[in-house]
Amino acid sequence: MSDNKGFQHSVDKATAKIVGQLFKNMQTAALKVEAAAKKECPVDTGILRASINSSCKFEDGEIVGRIGSMLEYAPYVHQGTGIYAKDGNGRKTEWTYVASSGKYKGGHKTRGQKPNPFLERARDKEKNNISKILAKGTGNA
Repeated sequence: MSDNKGFQHSVDKATAKIVGQLFKNMQTAALKVEAAAKKECPVDTGILRASINSSCKFEDGEIVGRIGSMLEYAPYVHQGTGIYAKDGNGRKTEWTYVASSGKYKGGHKTRGQKPNPFLERARDKEKNNISKILAKGTGNA
């Protein structure tokens, strides 16, 4: 039997190089979508736009890129609320919202807010670029 250690080492080295390139590509693609999401994001005070970020990590044997916001109200802006909520997942009746301070201080009656899916629009606008970026340097571009 021949010694395959040299061959195995070269395969491992090549695999690590490809995985490293794919991770960099995912980071580049995520940053591209993050920038597009910031352009698509509605602006009132600018806090939501500023909170949008991207990250990449290895998860269950896959390279995963995520773009989004950790602000509590981000899903409400994106998915809508009340009678306007995507997929009919909102409250069906009018309600009163009371803001104790700030620009919207006081009580406000509402039936909800229409969805503004800025993350989906960013993803869709960058779809072709994402495919090209992810394939770059892997022999598929």
